[in-house]
Amino acid sequence: MSKHLIIGIDGSPESEAAMHWGLEEAARRGAEVELIYALAVPVVSDAYGMVMTRPDIDELTLYSQGLLDAALAAARAAAPEGVSVTARLASGPPAAVLIEASKHADALVVGTRGLGAISGKLLGSVSVRLAGKSVCPVYIVPPEWREHPAPDGRVLVGVDGSEHSDAALHMALEEARRRQLGLTVLCAYHVPWLARPIEPEVIAEFEESERWLAEKTISESLDRVKGHSYSDVEIEQVTVRGTPAEALVEASRSAELTVVGSRGHRSFSRAILGSVSRTLMQDSPRPVAVVHKPSRKHAASSE
Repeated sequence: MSKHLIIGIDGSPESEAAMHWGLEEAARRGAEVELIYALAVPVVSDAYGMVMTRPDIDELTLYSQGLLDAALAAARAAAPEGVSVTARLASGPPAAVLIEASKHADALVVGTRGLGAISGKLLGSVSVRLAGKSVCPVYIVPPEWREHPAPDGRVLVGVDGSEHSDAALHMALEEARRRQLGLTVLCAYHVPWLARPIEPEVIAEFEESERWLAEKTISESLDRVKGHSYSDVEIEQVTVRGTPAEALVEASRSAELTVVGSRGHRSFSRAILGSVSRTLMQDSPRPVAVVHKPSRKHAASSE
């Protein structure tokens, strides 16, 4: 079965930047690309929920098809040799359409924001929902990714010992191998602020204990995931004092790609995107991949 990579398109500069990154990713994977434009019909209502205006469906469809056709032409012109590109206009809210499409895809690529998002540093609601609920891995590509080259030329992954973290580590090893790059495995540890004075020796001992636990988390995670099939990937183990979000955002600035689980030990709901992954998606100038603990069905279909 051929590999299938989906790129969400909405006509914004952010989705165009994501499209170009996705085409390069498809070439690395040997995957076919499908551009999807989701057509959601906006309805304006009054304070009582009564429909006041509704756009002409035919005009909206014609306009959307024009945007998709232009994106398809641009994608085919920019696609590396051997990468085939198709396009589909789907009816429904963008997040719902792409989540459904993710059930039959190997990867999903979107921009950080689209036409419906508030400008600035805020993440778009579509990318947040996709990262939290997509069945396949989601690549969130910031519009400035070309302007921030990766000097380290490595894949970065954050681990915390959770099942989602193990899934991220497994994917990061695959990404490093696919790109023929080294892998940096990072675990952050936190030394809390204490209200009353504590002897420096006690603080140093506490910090050393936290660092040891972080190192242990990395080694145990690698033992669970690595196996013999990744012996060709050079691995660097790094512990950093600080919060996981801060440590990963800073390290991601020089990484080719950062991989993170959708949730970690502190997340409490299947439907909620973890705060670490959300902060990383919002603040990193480089592409971020968010992966879930794979379901049995999707794991079997991807083999």
